[in-house]
Amino acid sequence: MPTHADHPVAGVTIPLVTALDERGRPDAAAVQPLLAHVAAAGITTLMLAGTNGEGPLLSDGDVRAYTADVSARWRELVGERARVTVTVAGAGTRETLHRIEGLADVELDAVVALAPFYFRHTEHELLAHFRAIAAQGRPVVVYNSPGYTGNAFTVPLMRSLIEVPEIIGLKDSSGDLALLGQFCALAKQRPDFRVAQGVEWRMADALQAGAAGVVPGVGMLAPALCVELFRHGVRGDHTEAARLQREVDELAALFAIRPGCSGVVATKSALHLLGLCPPHAAPPFQPYTEDELAAVKDVLRRIR
Repeated sequence: MPTHADHPVAGVTIPLVTALDERGRPDAAAVQPLLAHVAAAGITTLMLAGTNGEGPLLSDGDVRAYTADVSARWRELVGERARVTVTVAGAGTRETLHRIEGLADVELDAVVALAPFYFRHTEHELLAHFRAIAAQGRPVVVYNSPGYTGNAFTVPLMRSLIEVPEIIGLKDSSGDLALLGQFCALAKQRPDFRVAQGVEWRMADALQAGAAGVVPGVGMLAPALCVELFRHGVRGDHTEAARLQREVDELAALFAIRPGCSGVVATKSALHLLGLCPPHAAPPFQPYTEDELAAVKDVLRRIR
């Protein structure tokens, strides 16, 4: 099992976008400038095919091809410190397992597994879902994102999941700081288990609560800022971490430009303006209007 130093959710993880060409096909070569940008800031861990990566909108074949190519490029760029995880999302257990099987020959440090979505499930059903994923032989990070799945993690569920040896971590995107604190307390029962915060406007608070990592979408735009915030937070300099959090929050204003689009179009539009990635997003996402792009440019002026 991973040590603290090389754990797949420790530190700052970049939830990488999936670069698409004009026809909507994944284009790993087009994300190379972004990879170089985040690597220069000291980032070592990527998470592919998550919310920012539009994973649920892509076929399992597209996710597999993009993951294989980006993983190879990232390991060449960063070296032995490179870590790569990939999110697997399905409406049910069968689809999720199918996506994991498609990644069998790809070098990964963990799969990041969401709860099923569309139907609401009992705690017993959710536990069975994650146990089936753990039985596939990969290290598993479970992913609590109730805003998208509708199936929220509870403390009793996490208590059961921590008992599964193959489940090595949690990414929590609930935004509930009290719940995160309870999850961090539970994690102390397992020396190899870590908790990461997936909500960028709660990073400083999460580190103070005991989180071992953060997964900020704005980290693609300002990776050095997020790394600095993380370092102050884990050192216990919470006043400085809170100050840096306010800078992160200014960038997170991007996500309010077009409410409801989960930040995908906002992030890709901003990255394109910075010369780091194409702007294209998978349908039904639509490009930003000129007025929306003007608002993006206004937010980008705040990057240091």
